[in-house]
Amino acid sequence: MTALIGEITRRLPDRWLTTTLGPGALWVLTAALAVHFGQTNALGVLGLAETVRDTGGMLADRPAEALVYGALAVAASVGASAAAHAAGAWVRRLWSGRWGFPFERLATRLTSARRERRSARLAGAGTRLPAAFLPSTATWIGDRLQLTDARITAQYGLALALVWPRIWQLVDVETRALVQQARARYDAASTLVGWSATYLVLAVVWWPALVPGALTLLAGWRRGRVAVALFCDTVESTVDLQHRALATALGHPLGDGKPLPPRIADAINDQLHKGATPQPHGDSGPTDRTR
Repeated sequence: MTALIGEITRRLPDRWLTTTLGPGALWVLTAALAVHFGQTNALGVLGLAETVRDTGGMLADRPAEALVYGALAVAASVGASAAAHAAGAWVRRLWSGRWGFPFERLATRLTSARRERRSARLAGAGTRLPAAFLPSTATWIGDRLQLTDARITAQYGLALALVWPRIWQLVDVETRALVQQARARYDAASTLVGWSATYLVLAVVWWPALVPGALTLLAGWRRGRVAVALFCDTVESTVDLQHRALATALGHPLGDGKPLPPRIADAINDQLHKGATPQPHGDSGPTDRTR
């Protein structure tokens, strides 16, 4: 039985073990403890030793039964991991600060309150920021994501949503790896918060599950803030270093050391927008420019 488990483990991908099976197995173990002890005997650790001995006896005496329970545990681990990743997707949506129905009014109020507080602190310090750099979402992480777009537009006049897919095709493998690693850290942080939700559910039947639930929540929240700052800095740095190459690739070569002129930035935005950028009355439309 031990040799079989070892062979199966050896053939599993390391990433799947660390991101799916490992965390899922910990959750399944916690769930088993929750069912075993319950709320009435939440700290009944004396009975745990007997349970471990029974499990060991089953592995030695009834390997087929143990294999069935092991398969069920693996299935439960995968299911718990899927639930945590799904919850992580909702966490990222929450962190973005742009909430849909029925939380639009709450998001608007939080955004206004955060913007007023930031403006008051700046005024108290005798400083100010452009309006585009002030809070524009309900969360700090959402503002950090929006700030990257605002800073690139302010510095270069480029729309990040338009230029980023093209810059991505110009960068080398090392740069792509840096961006992907930074994004993976952000996703992992949100998934960690998702795991906290699965542990907090167990607290309904076993209150000690609050401990891993709270710890993973705090760790995920902290890691999320650090990860999104790293991700935004990596994206912004990539644009800083590659926007000139993009301009050249699109037919707008720049002189050595010269900054990107506003007229070329506008032309790039319009070119990537395929002429759909709104124009002042009297300007030529996209059809006229292609003649």
